Amino acid sequence: MRGIEAVELSWLERFFSSPNALTWEAFCDRSVAPVWLTYVTPWLELFIQRADRVPIVLPVFNEQGPYMWYACAADAHQAAALGEELYSFIGPSYSDSLGRPHHCDPDHPIEAALLKRFGEHVYCIVPRDEPARLDIPRRLNLYFGLLRRRPPIPDRTQQPFGKIRADFDRALLAGNEASASQLLESLHATGRVNAEQRKFLEIRQFAGLGRQQELAHNTSLLKAVMELALPPQTIADLIGALYETFVGSIESLSAEEIAVVFKRQIGQHYGPLFKERKGLRQPSVLKAFFLYEVTRDEPDRTRLSVIESAYPDEPQGKLLLQQWRERLLPLDKPASVEPDQLAAAGQAILDDEFDTAARLFLQMLPALSAYSGLLRCFSQLDDPNLIVAVRSQLSALPVTLLEQLSERDRKRLASLSSPALESTSAPNWLAWARDVAAHRYAGRDLVVLNDSVPKWTIEDYIDDPVKCQDLAVIVTSADGKADIVFRHAFAPFVEFFVNRTANSVRGFVPLYSMLIKMVAWNGGASTDELELVAALSFNFLGAVPDKQTYTDTVDDLGEILAANRSVTQIDWALNIAELLAIHPTPDSETRLRFFMAVLDLLNANGHRISVAQRRLLQLLAHDYGCENLLVGLSEPALSETSQFSTFEGLIALYTLTEPAAQRAREVLRSITPNAEIEIVADTVATNRLRHLSSKADVFVFAWRSSKHQAYYCVKENRGDRLLSMPLGKGAASIVQAALVAIEALLPN
Repeated sequence: MRGIEAVELSWLERFFSSPNALTWEAFCDRSVAPVWLTYVTPWLELFIQRADRVPIVLPVFNEQGPYMWYACAADAHQAAALGEELYSFIGPSYSDSLGRPHHCDPDHPIEAALLKRFGEHVYCIVPRDEPARLDIPRRLNLYFGLLRRRPPIPDRTQQPFGKIRADFDRALLAGNEASASQLLESLHATGRVNAEQRKFLEIRQFAGLGRQQELAHNTSLLKAVMELALPPQTIADLIGALYETFVGSIESLSAEEIAVVFKRQIGQHYGPLFKERKGLRQPSVLKAFFLYEVTRDEPDRTRLSVIESAYPDEPQGKLLLQQWRERLLPLDKPASVEPDQLAAAGQAILDDEFDTAARLFLQMLPALSAYSGLLRCFSQLDDPNLIVAVRSQLSALPVTLLEQLSERDRKRLASLSSPALESTSAPNWLAWARDVAAHRYAGRDLVVLNDSVPKWTIEDYIDDPVKCQDLAVIVTSADGKADIVFRHAFAPFVEFFVNRTANSVRGFVPLYSMLIKMVAWNGGASTDELELVAALSFNFLGAVPDKQTYTDTVDDLGEILAANRSVTQIDWALNIAELLAIHPTPDSETRLRFFMAVLDLLNANGHRISVAQRRLLQLLAHDYGCENLLVGLSEPALSETSQFSTFEGLIALYTLTEPAAQRAREVLRSITPNAEIEIVADTVATNRLRHLSSKADVFVFAWRSSKHQAYYCVKENRGDRLLSMPLGKGAASIVQAALVAIEALLPN
């Protein structure tokens, strides 16, 4: 065959050699049965034509013809899609080996060739029986036809940079580490990410996936960036990780003991990270900056006061700062020098505390540096009274000083009447949304958001449902141009209003509903977006919405299901149906309508759904009072139900969502009757958690419903043993993860 490069020829020659009955020489000189060539030639031609941008499926022959197949992909992203598509076209009805990528044996001549060329992105298709062996070629031919008709997928590096970055943020929020890593490489491949920015993205990946402890102990990465000018999000990620790792768990100790630990673990090594706070107000970040300042040889009392005033309205945290100040900075402790006002104002600007800086500059008038500082601060001020005072002083600026202003300050003075045009940040979500709706950012909407959102605190919204309702109204009623901006801001919305809270918030109901509606309006959704919808649904239902909002939002979930009606989304559909079943409902009819849509999806794919999905559907049908509707659903094959019955090991399920854990245990007991199944929900490193982590044959860790302390305890005690981490926290996701892990332990 012409057009095959040497690198491809190398592995093909090894693949088509013993024990494969079809050799490469026989294939090239066509000295085999013509029908054998039809199983290979089309796949090779398409693979070469598309330059490995499509997967390839090749058979292994014996004297009777093809008896097994290997499906290979070029990278992790393509492999994930390949796995879903093979499951759709072949599925468990024809093969038991499609649940996970195949671990190639380096000592097997054929698999060694695939391992060298495709790494771990290989699936093995082993027919269930003789009829399946004869039918699989026909089904693979249908799949090949789909790939051939499908337009070539452009390289991700050709996608807009902003689109890739948005996908990266969604993958982090969904906990999809494989996808996030792939997208990080795609961002780097665009050529728009330099070495420093690559490090910032790696830090965001650690923090976004909840791996703060690993980030805090990554000394080389921290040392490499701490002298750089860091963006606000990177500062928040680094300082937050250091504080939570070394101080967060010892806040109950005395101030003196905490100060010793902070200085030894953080202050002495990472001081440059505390040069600029840039307006960050997350509690852990503020506490870290406070400890850094109060443990210095010459603490800046002004900066300490600013940090205290910036702390969110949260009594316990404010009390902690007060105790630290009293114990570590006694009133009778003299300051080595009086704080310099100009230096203090400059530090306030570095910390993005512009209101504080402006007050200091007002005290320094009529110095030229004070007027210059006020011009620097004016467009960023939040306090209305302060804005009036500063505007008044700048309007009366003496002519003698006006001539001494720099060109940049003169431009700032000229734009005094429209300061919003100079703004590089927004004071809160509501102000940003209003400016977006009014088209005031001239295309910089998302730039301003990304710079501002790390500086906002969730506490400002938890006790202000009116503000949340107003924000939801602005977003849902936006015109076309603003609506596009808001949809691109989906990930920051979810990170702020879902990930920054431990529980559902009643006042956030309009926002949860708004974000679910965003996905419904978009139509087709990625796997990561669907998982974020599941997280939003959990918070929405837990906040006990009113009937009208409940009905509208469940209908939106139905639209999402209809737009993503695929066998690969059955687990997601079952998880949503489970959430609706375990939470109170003000509208039973709407809830039942969604379940009927799920049931219709499973009926349409009855020959492809797994035994676990059937068992879970039966439980849900009981919850919904619809057992009679399962009569037409096909029963699983005997081999499918018996596949896991021999497993006698220990299965541990970690999740803080108790109903999902109990339902998952019930399903697993019906499939693995000889296994021991334990549920664990400890939030810290208890002896029981350590024991189960080290002893369990299968450990499923529902990371979306977990605590960091528990994760690191489990990870440490598992060692090199597999830790299964499903993307979702519903029973369907937990059961599927458990069965994949069990299958890997069963003898072939």
